[in-house]
Amino acid sequence: MFCGHSFTSSSDALISHAASANTIEQLTIQNAVFDEIYATIDTIDTNTYDGTIPSDWTFATRFHALFNGDLYGGNVNFTESIVELVRIKKRTGKDTKFKTIFEKEIQCNEDLSIEYLDYFEPTGEIEYAYVPVISGGEANYIVNKVTSVFDHYFLCEKGRSFPLILDAKYTQEITYESNQVKPLGRKYPITVVNGNTGYKSGSMDCTFLELKEFNPEIKTSFDYRNLIYDALTNGKPKILKDMEGNLLMVNISGSISESDRTYNYYENDGFFYITSNFKWTECGDAYDVGDLYDNNFIDTDRDR
Repeated sequence: MFCGHSFTSSSDALISHAASANTIEQLTIQNAVFDEIYATIDTIDTNTYDGTIPSDWTFATRFHALFNGDLYGGNVNFTESIVELVRIKKRTGKDTKFKTIFEKEIQCNEDLSIEYLDYFEPTGEIEYAYVPVISGGEANYIVNKVTSVFDHYFLCEKGRSFPLILDAKYTQEITYESNQVKPLGRKYPITVVNGNTGYKSGSMDCTFLELKEFNPEIKTSFDYRNLIYDALTNGKPKILKDMEGNLLMVNISGSISESDRTYNYYENDGFFYITSNFKWTECGDAYDVGDLYDNNFIDTDRDR
């Protein structure tokens, strides 16, 4: 207020305010001392408005800056009080809609800040949505697009990922089970297909050496190799993905074998250079949230 008058539209306005159909994205104030700025999408009756600025946030409030030593004008406290939980949703090029991959209940302001590392993204463009849930319903989606690019194979499980880089070799076959029946009196056999088969299986060769800034950590080669062996034999399904866009949910099948076991010297030290081999069999759909939940990759199956 200035001398009892308002610069905006009211019965005591110094200047009139013309309505604008354009979206207001930025407000600049300068050359004065400002005590408070309030913005709302509600219509104010200029005949009854007494200049009192509401102190409570509503769904119509856009910002309210009090300039108490800062430029804060958001509604984090208001949001925290009405948001029940936040969902992180994901949509890849193979998905027709967003699918929930993570949920978090909101108890305090800090809960609204979420850091989620997705190990199960394929190559290509991916959309992630931050979705607040209010009174059981989903509010507006806040969507970000990212482009996933990598050059090697990765073996992932919940919470961790192992790059398969050195001497990596990948084989694959598609299992299609069928039988040939030769009835009497027919020249050609009848093909009988047993079930809806078509799953993939194969093997993977790799030398397991931890790389830091593209340099091998030879002093920890034994421990790192056994760490991966423990992961391969823990009985948990894995996500096997590559740079071409393949994203497979697999079980490790069969034994782990070693070959080319040679002792090498590197930077005045030595280590065993070992190529390991493991076999895998597809066990589910890596794009299906139901399969991801059933195999303990994610903690929600809301969009099953």
